[in-house]
Amino acid sequence: MTPFLRLIRFPNLLMIILIQYLFRYCIIVPVMNTEHISPAFSHFDFALLVLSTVLIAAAGYAINDYFDIRSDRINRPDKIVIGKHLSRRFAMLIHTIFNIVAVLIGTYLSYKVHSYKLAPIFIIISILLWLYSVKYKSYFLVGNIIVAFVSAFTIIIVWLFDMYALRLSGQAIIANYRLLNFFLWAYISYSFATSLIREIIKDIEDFEGDAKCGCSTLPVVMGVSKTKYVLIGIITIVIASLVYIDIIIYPLHFAIIFWYILLLLVLPFVYMIYVVIIAKDKSDYSFLSNISKFIMIAGAASMALTFSLF
Repeated sequence: MTPFLRLIRFPNLLMIILIQYLFRYCIIVPVMNTEHISPAFSHFDFALLVLSTVLIAAAGYAINDYFDIRSDRINRPDKIVIGKHLSRRFAMLIHTIFNIVAVLIGTYLSYKVHSYKLAPIFIIISILLWLYSVKYKSYFLVGNIIVAFVSAFTIIIVWLFDMYALRLSGQAIIANYRLLNFFLWAYISYSFATSLIREIIKDIEDFEGDAKCGCSTLPVVMGVSKTKYVLIGIITIVIASLVYIDIIIYPLHFAIIFWYILLLLVLPFVYMIYVVIIAKDKSDYSFLSNISKFIMIAGAASMALTFSLF
């Protein structure tokens, strides 16, 4: 992978694209179809929305690397891009251009759905990611929550633009609004929780560099052992929520979805708890990070399976 693609975390951007497209075309559109409603937000405009989201994310990754040079020299010296392959000025330029283009696209789309209050969202998220990199990343839990929120918002923003476009067209989802709301909050919660888990794992993995740089991350403040208990607690809550959903699904005879949740979501989370308990060095937490990536991808892919319900 080229230094530029590493700078903007290209695989993560692909994940954002996958999540947004799956949520729209496997959840929102099928629910609309059950009421014989056609999406009012065009395919082209939706593609622009995805592009805007990806540009903001890429800008956030670039500026994060810009401010993380010192800690990265300790935590991951072999993966440093800025100062080694690309200049700091280039990273700042990418951050600025990408954010400007993303905000312009967001403003145009807000105009298209006649909801100008949506336009500031793109500016707010851009500023939030800047503040995260400059300041809040080193704060106790604040940085983790910001990343988890932004991750969940990639789903929320899809719903917002589709709903405002639908309202502008004079249509409305009535009968199946509760069903759509369930899927919306289920995937928002899952995205938030899995992102939070992964961020805490990364903080433990980066403990040495963060401690030397004076960061007040969860493991630096509480210690790695206590942070592991927090991690296990969050994972346990997610497991309990998934088991509850499976209990609801079981009598409905959705066997494929039941086994998918059990085998590809619940069991990996259970295994993750085991690895957290026995984890000792950086390589163990790197392995945990990879498990969390798999769980996030599996969660996103479940949207395609949910399509079979409609």
